[in-house]
Amino acid sequence: MEWFDVAVVGAGPAGASAAHELERLGADYVLVDRCSFPRSKPCAGVLTPKIEETLGTLPPGAFERRVRGYFLHTLSGRTFISRFPHPGYTVNRASFDSFLLSRLRTRPVVARFLGLEQNRGWVRVRTSGGELACRYLIGADGSGSRVRASLGIRPGPMVLACQTTIPMPPSKVLRRTGGWFHVFYTVPGGYGWVAPHRACLRVGVGSALPGAGGRRSLSEFLRRTDVRRLTGGKGGRGLEAHRIPAGGPLRTLSKGRALLAGDAGGFVFPGTGEGIRFAILSGAVAARAAALCLRTGASGREVGRIYLRMLDEEGLLSLREVDFQSSLRDPGSAEKYVLGLLRLSGGAC
Repeated sequence: MEWFDVAVVGAGPAGASAAHELERLGADYVLVDRCSFPRSKPCAGVLTPKIEETLGTLPPGAFERRVRGYFLHTLSGRTFISRFPHPGYTVNRASFDSFLLSRLRTRPVVARFLGLEQNRGWVRVRTSGGELACRYLIGADGSGSRVRASLGIRPGPMVLACQTTIPMPPSKVLRRTGGWFHVFYTVPGGYGWVAPHRACLRVGVGSALPGAGGRRSLSEFLRRTDVRRLTGGKGGRGLEAHRIPAGGPLRTLSKGRALLAGDAGGFVFPGTGEGIRFAILSGAVAARAAALCLRTGASGREVGRIYLRMLDEEGLLSLREVDFQSSLRDPGSAEKYVLGLLRLSGGAC
């Protein structure tokens, strides 16, 4: 059985960020993912310019298109603008996640996580490639996290999202969307989106209400007049379904020597589904917490307190303050919520 300081399960943005930080801090780690990369991932793929505070300016191959900000559409027919201080990005997760992994000295191990056993001072991790041992474990394996399930931690509320891709020449993508990410607070209990990529539109819907975020809801969304103006009335190719955490960071983010980051821990802004940047930030914080515990020899009970303190210092626990389901329960609440977003972001009507 091979031993490591830290094992990271999941090589998406949260896991790759944790691994990058562990390398910077000189910790011995292993990064495990069930998939080989590049791999596809359902995602609108929108990044605000704040991502540059963490990653710097993205190289051309890591993003699809520059975006100017959000157009926020409400059921009353009003549209509000939230303009970025400078352009953000849309990304294809296959190339973006591969870019994050390219910054590492060590490639992830391709193996499925099967379970864990916490012992005094260490954790036994079972994978399809064999067993390994570590002092601390970071679960960054997405919204359906098997690490979280193994720890007996319940997931928070989820949005069921359904997305399709509409191919379109790059010049037409820009002409139709204006280089803006369009979010529609017109879906019961959720929202729809049209995201401009290099040569396509990613169009989807998500809802916390049963049956409101699936294929039928997406078909209805595509038939909306204001959506057809963006898509040209074209149908999409393929259908991807995924779940997005909708309650902010979980109340329980650790157990013993195991920490949860990214979607596994609920680090998503509920009102827009933005999660990539928060995954990256939470992964880095989990790595710093694990590294500090390695230096101090912190017990399992202390690990969680240290992690929560660091998350709070980073401002990530404030994601819990958005009451997604109440905010989008009816058109009036949704419009009030959009106006609140604009006040927070400094956007203009």
